[in-house]
Amino acid sequence: MTPDRTTDPDETSRRARRRGGRRLVFEGEAREWLEALPLGNGRIGAMCGGGARAVLHLNEESVWSGAPWRDERQRPLAPEESQRLLAEARRAVLEGRPREAEELLQRRQSGYSQAFLPVGSLVVGPRAGADRTPVVRALDLGAAVHELRAGDQTAETFVSAADDVLVHAVSGAAAPIELSFSTPLRETAREELADGFAALLAAPLDVAPGHEPDLPAATWPDDGERTVEVAVVLRRREEGERTVFALAIETTYAGPTAELSSPDDALRRAHERAEAALASGYERLRAAHVRAHAELFDRVRIDLGRAPDASTSERLERARSAGDVAAADPDLVATLFDYGRYLLISSSRPGRLPANLQGLWNAEMRPPWSSNYTLNINTEMNCWAAEVTALPETAQPLIRFVGALAERGARTAAIDYGAPGWVAHHNSDAWAFTATVGAGHGSPCWAFWPFAGPWLIRHLSEHVAFGSAPDGFVDGTLRPLARGAAEFLLAWLVRLPDGSLGTAPSTSPENTFRVGGHEVGVGVTSTMDLALARELLGTVVTLGPEDDPLVGAARDALDALPEVSSRATDEGVLEWDAVVDEVDPQHRHVSHLYPLYPGDAADEAFERAAAVTLDRRGLDSTGWSLAWKTALWARLGRADRVADLLRLFFRDARGIGFGEAGGLYANLFAAHPPFQIDGNLGFTGGFAECLLQSHRGRIDLLPAVPTALASGRVAGLIARPGVVVDIAWADGRLVSARLRARSGRDGRMRLRWGGREIEVEVSSGADTVVSAADFDD
Repeated sequence: MTPDRTTDPDETSRRARRRGGRRLVFEGEAREWLEALPLGNGRIGAMCGGGARAVLHLNEESVWSGAPWRDERQRPLAPEESQRLLAEARRAVLEGRPREAEELLQRRQSGYSQAFLPVGSLVVGPRAGADRTPVVRALDLGAAVHELRAGDQTAETFVSAADDVLVHAVSGAAAPIELSFSTPLRETAREELADGFAALLAAPLDVAPGHEPDLPAATWPDDGERTVEVAVVLRRREEGERTVFALAIETTYAGPTAELSSPDDALRRAHERAEAALASGYERLRAAHVRAHAELFDRVRIDLGRAPDASTSERLERARSAGDVAAADPDLVATLFDYGRYLLISSSRPGRLPANLQGLWNAEMRPPWSSNYTLNINTEMNCWAAEVTALPETAQPLIRFVGALAERGARTAAIDYGAPGWVAHHNSDAWAFTATVGAGHGSPCWAFWPFAGPWLIRHLSEHVAFGSAPDGFVDGTLRPLARGAAEFLLAWLVRLPDGSLGTAPSTSPENTFRVGGHEVGVGVTSTMDLALARELLGTVVTLGPEDDPLVGAARDALDALPEVSSRATDEGVLEWDAVVDEVDPQHRHVSHLYPLYPGDAADEAFERAAAVTLDRRGLDSTGWSLAWKTALWARLGRADRVADLLRLFFRDARGIGFGEAGGLYANLFAAHPPFQIDGNLGFTGGFAECLLQSHRGRIDLLPAVPTALASGRVAGLIARPGVVVDIAWADGRLVSARLRARSGRDGRMRLRWGGREIEVEVSSGADTVVSAADFDD
């Protein structure tokens, strides 16, 4: 008997794959959150799960526990006492009593940053059990549209940046189409409408991180204190045989330090958005959405080989069975690279908050590590791909957030340090939390780290270095924020017994060592402190003006700080100012290698030592650590090590749970484990370093491409100082490189490929094309 081709799952899957473009295709329902596929416009997020009955897990970027300035109540001590304890901790660590220093630092700790929370889940589709037709789900990365096919039924879902609503359209579904909405937040009001519903929700006042089981999971406001309130409005409209749903989410959040707005106003805005979207009509909504997304996504194109005609899960299974995913199915590497760009666009848009620890997607009321902003690597890693993959708009939310941290961090600097300028530590949230966390018992190895400011300033400097910054950015944004961070840093530096400047107490994020048989995390002048201090002060000096007293103080401090190259030894890079007894020689953090990547201060001696350190650290680790190591080995030109890391990155993460072995979940989300978005976004930034580098004052073409990816092409990458670069290669040899300068970035450029270097003129008015023959000559 010939199967009905409209209900044959194999034919449905083939049709989904034939539609072209970069697509993720899966057969069967998404029964778990980590099988669902993500959509987002930088503010509203949705995980598309279920089957014929779509299950849309909803998020909105500003739905956090807490309230403006709520964290001020968590400060345990008066300013004088906090500063006294800090001075004692400094004296203790300088006198060789690190355990005592840690105890003193713990007594200064505040509570915790707040948590990013889910809005709820919307279920849309035929009555449960009415249709058990096999399902094929597809996510078009280039269009940012989720498509679900089940026999004659088709459902499309997208979250529009153009109209700021979620749109779900169903065609060919068995009547009636039912819907339900549930939420873990407090529902304070609901109105059933003739064509949908409107609900008002409220977030908790406090949510403790999951690693604090003795603290209340959630504390709800009962004393009149307001929290974020969320208006959810769903409206529907029939358009011929298509049923169109428009979902709007608005909140009372008005910014990190602003007072909350009116819930009535949020509800009004949500109604207006939903009604305006439906009035526009589905085809216009879809076209405007695709156009807005494609304008960003299409800037870079990568081709590493033809994709096999199979679903994404089938391809992964076959490639993993072969033992080397990159060799068996090179297009999977390109797919993951593009997936990172897609996720960055979807979770970080201008005018919004930056992507958090899970981007824009979370289903838990007590998410891992509060799904917050972890500033000692993860938040920064989220933006590593922004400039090089031509998405500078996605860095703007982080740049804007740095401004909020500076405002809040000025108070933290004054109260907790008695210092000018501004400071931020390990964790933050939508309220721009800047104090030390730990609740009085957190290990200082992660709770005490006053160097988030210098690292974040690098992203502002990179915005300029890649030619992305608008007019007035240096004077209006970069210089004042860098000056504020430097004012604090100069007050924090201490004169050491040998006459040099350094930091004490000092941590190297989350790592520890042994002293007298005890595990401790504080020492003197960690290499990361040193690298960040030199980088920030160098930025201030470069920005000038020369006669500025702060610039003079920064120049004097640079003369008194050791060079980062002084930390390079035959045994590797020192993590502190002396050799220590490492508790975990294979620790996931490689903070002391910051000068190699994302920094650019590594000389040849440091690079040699970094290679020794990386070999000792080993390859395997968490997902985000694999991404960082990919970038580090790429900077060293070690394509062989990159290939080893790719094998680890593509393994199946299901069943791993918690631990330090990354991989990919069923929907290609990267595992810490558990899921963290920095693994995906960091992978794209790290792999970009394999294709193009520009941190040495020259443009390096294909510096670390694994032999399994011996042929391919990439177009649209950006090199410093603002050059668009297209590269094609075959059999491991450069075929061509095409370069065009961004406006105002014309000039002579040094190019390097295959160990050879040439100079070319690059302009914004015409393409400059080179081939392997140019380097051979």
